[in-house]
Amino acid sequence: MWDFNARNLVISWLVGFVVAGLALSVDQKRTSNLSCWGANKGWQNEIAIWNLGGVVMLVGVLWSNKGVEPFLLPGLFVLSLAFTVNHVVAILRHRDRRYPTNIAAMTANGIGVIAMLVYFIHTR
Repeated sequence: MWDFNARNLVISWLVGFVVAGLALSVDQKRTSNLSCWGANKGWQNEIAIWNLGGVVMLVGVLWSNKGVEPFLLPGLFVLSLAFTVNHVVAILRHRDRRYPTNIAAMTANGIGVIAMLVYFIHTR
């Protein structure tokens, strides 16, 4: 059974960073064609680099075993909330068709926001 704790939440965000980084580096063309923003190697590379940095930081924290994961959660919450809002706005601005990349990112980040809120409520 999955234990609902700060360490596992950080691991969940680590997985998200890996998936997003791969989508925007290895599968750039497909990912961009399915987004409302279209292709731009510049922004896609920037986001892939950001995700790589996030992976390295989170792996370092997890590897250290210092128990600092709870201190990362507010920052991860803000990131996911901002990404969720950004994708919602993009979807609303481009209602002419569906954009699976934006919908997937909105959904994944939105689930993260809800999970974090549940965690914050239950640990208070």
